[in-house]
Amino acid sequence: MTTAALPLSPNTIHAGDCLSLFSQLESGTVDLVFADPPFNIGYEYDEYHDRHSDDDYLAWCKEWMGETHRVLKEDGTFWLAIGDEYAADLKVAAERELGFTTRSWVVWYYTFGVNCTRKFSRSHAHLFHFVKDPKRFTFNAEDPFVRVPSARALVYGDKRANPTGRLPDDTWILRPQDLPEGFQSMDSTWYFARVAGTFKERQGFHGCQMPEQLLGRIIRVSSNPGEVVLDPFTGSGTTLASAKKLGRRWLGFELSSDYVKYSTERLASVKNGDTLDGPMDAIESAPSTANGRRLQDHPMLPVCNSGVVDEPAKAQRLECSTDPRIGTGIAIARSEHLSHIAKPQLREVLRQAIIEAFFAAHDGYSIDWLLANPDLQTAFHIACREAGLIGRPLDWNRELLRLRKSTKFPKRGKPKRVKLSSEQMEPYAFAAEIAWRLTSDRFGDVSLDEIICDEDKSQVFDRTAYRFAPGYNPVDYRWAALHLRKASCDLVTEMNKYQYVYRTREFQRTLLLDRCDLERYIGRPGIYSLLTVDKTHLFVDQSRDLGKRLLQHLSCNTLRKSIRYLSFIFPGDLPSEDYQGGLKLALVRRHQPQFNFPLAGL
Repeated sequence: MTTAALPLSPNTIHAGDCLSLFSQLESGTVDLVFADPPFNIGYEYDEYHDRHSDDDYLAWCKEWMGETHRVLKEDGTFWLAIGDEYAADLKVAAERELGFTTRSWVVWYYTFGVNCTRKFSRSHAHLFHFVKDPKRFTFNAEDPFVRVPSARALVYGDKRANPTGRLPDDTWILRPQDLPEGFQSMDSTWYFARVAGTFKERQGFHGCQMPEQLLGRIIRVSSNPGEVVLDPFTGSGTTLASAKKLGRRWLGFELSSDYVKYSTERLASVKNGDTLDGPMDAIESAPSTANGRRLQDHPMLPVCNSGVVDEPAKAQRLECSTDPRIGTGIAIARSEHLSHIAKPQLREVLRQAIIEAFFAAHDGYSIDWLLANPDLQTAFHIACREAGLIGRPLDWNRELLRLRKSTKFPKRGKPKRVKLSSEQMEPYAFAAEIAWRLTSDRFGDVSLDEIICDEDKSQVFDRTAYRFAPGYNPVDYRWAALHLRKASCDLVTEMNKYQYVYRTREFQRTLLLDRCDLERYIGRPGIYSLLTVDKTHLFVDQSRDLGKRLLQHLSCNTLRKSIRYLSFIFPGDLPSEDYQGGLKLALVRRHQPQFNFPLAGL
């Protein structure tokens, strides 16, 4: 990975005209450019006139796009966000006049678009994915957050399905929150809600703010940690904030002095490893129209009499409700045969049904093992349906877990023990930890319990773990994560007792990866850290065989592209073996590596 010097200071927003600032950048110094320029539609900016003749606007665009081509490295990538009016013109110019190659034409679908009266309301923008060299460019196709499960895995249950999933398809979509099964994050039409004025992530000083999750997808797939991301139209600073959170170096140009001020303040408030703002799962966050608040007597809505929906409308959907006093999250049928049961009794009926479904499916194992084992989970869900429970597998899993954590779950014999030691799990336990952290970040800092209970989240977790340590089953990765959580919780007490052992221990040796003979460390135990180009800690762990573990890491392209340095603490520098887990925990707390779960909260 080359690190050519930038004449303009990196990790800074520079004030001024983009063409003037482009001229101060050396050729071939930037890895990724994302540009969301003014659309020339008359939008009111504070220091820019957004209404020019077509010829003047297109000439200006070709000029700054030409500079973009110059400053990109030979394997660099350019993403352009643009509206309908000039999308075709700029695509043709980029390809035929400036030398870019189009890899994808992505449609960004958003809600809360501008309402129109004499044409269909616009709810999309175009995202062009250009590369400088069509044979050599960064596209992290193996990143588990880019890949999606195949139809073989989702629909047909075909064991030939690739466990790492596949790349997304093209699609047409309807209203996404009402047709979730017909629109997924895997599609090339991307659904991310526009950052409306009421959204928590809205900065307030800029009216055209893009969602961080959208930028996060682009930055993850088209760059690696430590590389340079440039936004020549910084605006609200979303591109740069997302890049900083994802461990990239960043550079911004902005004409407005006010935008520079506010965006700089925004950048100062975030740090490497922070979770991206906004929901990763836009479908889950969108309110369903079926469950929304309706206007009474609206002519477009079904007629209601005394709160009862008319029969044609009722026939179109399942009638169910969730009683907050029951607290199970399980949908309860509005059926006559349950109407006579009091609420406390109904709660007990539901709990008992969950308990019996577990005992019908668990094969003698514990609740934790059932939730970690996809086959036993499936058997449990079948038993729930056969018991007449209405709801989702996620609801049943959550309720089972709640019962396990309470004192109300009955014991029927001694459960089978899962005999897997830490030594047996070492070849894949590190992958479970990385998958835990990345999956938690992706879905907004969710817990390990939520990941394992939710099928969609657990599939992301499984694919992520498989990418870092292929060849194992989902139950292996999930059980290893549960084991890691328990072991870390146990260590917290020990750390509090023996803080003096860890306070002064630190990494002493830092080696350039390209000059490191990893085979010499085979058979040597110790604690290590993987570092990015700017020596930010990416992942800290311990291993009984450092050489074997590091060679395993470097066989994974996702890690290999991101690592520049290695740091070690060798056995001679370690406390006794009993304290090594505590030392790792202390180092993770101290350095907050991007791929370690933040164990300080345990």
